[in-house]
Amino acid sequence: MRNREIQAKQLVRARGEVQFPIKVGEEAYYRQGNCLIWTDKVKRILEIAADYVRLETTAYYYIIEKERTEAAALRLAA
Repeated sequence: MRNREIQAKQLVRARGEVQFPIKVGEEAYYRQGNCLIWTDKVKRILEIAADYVRLETTAYYYIIEKERTEAAALRLAA
């Protein structure tokens, strides 16, 4: 019997606009300001809510929270 190393996946918390559709087996991506950021391949879509999306990829768990427009407007005004 071989010993298996159990490796916990890291959690990535980010703010941005998830670009839909999200498909299992493909990379997901989200917009953060002027940048597009890709994840690795999606294994499971855990939850899609109004304010956030939770995903499991091959190496990470992602929580991508929707950036509030009021907060973004305040940063631009400052």
